[in-house]
Amino acid sequence: MRDATLASAPTALLATRTLVVAVVLYLLARTLRDRRRRDSRDVATRARAAVDRATAYSSEDVAKHASKDDLWVIIDGKVYDLTEYADEHPGGADALARNAGRDATTGFRGPQHPSRVFDVVDDYLIGVLA
Repeated sequence: MRDATLASAPTALLATRTLVVAVVLYLLARTLRDRRRRDSRDVATRARAAVDRATAYSSEDVAKHASKDDLWVIIDGKVYDLTEYADEHPGGADALARNAGRDATTGFRGPQHPSRVFDVVDDYLIGVLA
């Protein structure tokens, strides 16, 4: 009987070690995820000149800003200057540039965006669509 208990000890030790490793990996992954979220907010909240977020822009005004170096979009009737954010966009600047100078609501509301994107984009709000 005693031999059977000793024989199962290495199995129990292995299971315990495996569980500890799994928990440590989970905690590391969670920490990295939280750090990435925090870093993406830091990118989005760089010091920028104060803007009047109630300024009204026409579609023609927004259309003048349709390049990677000068990138404005309309999302849900609000105007955003994403020029500074373009290079930081996880999908690349080209993904943003496809909708530069026009309404990007459909693309913005797609399943590819996590919920934190709504917080990030608010930092780039410069006005409303007239």
